[in-house]
Amino acid sequence: MAVSPPEAPPPVAGEPRRRPRFDPATVAVLAALVAVWGAWTLWARVNAAPGGGFGFGPLDSIVAASADRQRDKPAPLFVLADPNGITYALEDLRGQVVLLNFWASWCEPCKAEMPELDDLAREYRDAGFRVLAVNVLEDAESIRRFGEELELDLPLLVDRRGDVNKAYSVQGLPTSYLIDADGVIRDVRLGVVTRRYLESKLAGLLTPPTSSPTKGGGT
Repeated sequence: MAVSPPEAPPPVAGEPRRRPRFDPATVAVLAALVAVWGAWTLWARVNAAPGGGFGFGPLDSIVAASADRQRDKPAPLFVLADPNGITYALEDLRGQVVLLNFWASWCEPCKAEMPELDDLAREYRDAGFRVLAVNVLEDAESIRRFGEELELDLPLLVDRRGDVNKAYSVQGLPTSYLIDADGVIRDVRLGVVTRRYLESKLAGLLTPPTSSPTKGGGT
């Protein structure tokens, strides 16, 4: 004969109802999964090729519209320091073409594009081109280690409170702003900057070098 399980004793009057406990390990795993999903979807959206099969519909439209509004507008001025305390002011670079790149060390597309940005900054420096890489919300030591790991020469700037990030209304990482010699935003790149993209833009922004007169005279 089956024995019925004993009934639970009735709650004592006035005793608070106990809430179910959540295992901290379970909460941590769920939080990690949410973070990974968010990072992956942001990466996929930012780096999806134009016309590709992956998109977020209205969200993509909002991001694209925000970028369009910033084109042909004066670039917000700022002064930031690198991890060694050397300051860089955007206003001091007036007369040169600047690529303002927003990045973070945890952003894999950011890490992937940095060596090529560094190479381009070296190659086009004498033509009047500069790259300023603004880190978003990380500390100086993390930024220094990132630069040392990739052996970068371009300035890695500390935006610890995110003030410059907010001034430029950055929607995702990496995002880059191409600023002309007059301090006007000429293009906004959502995603990785490639050599092909940048050289196609620089062709119309950099002043061609003046050829030296031929020695010995000429016609």
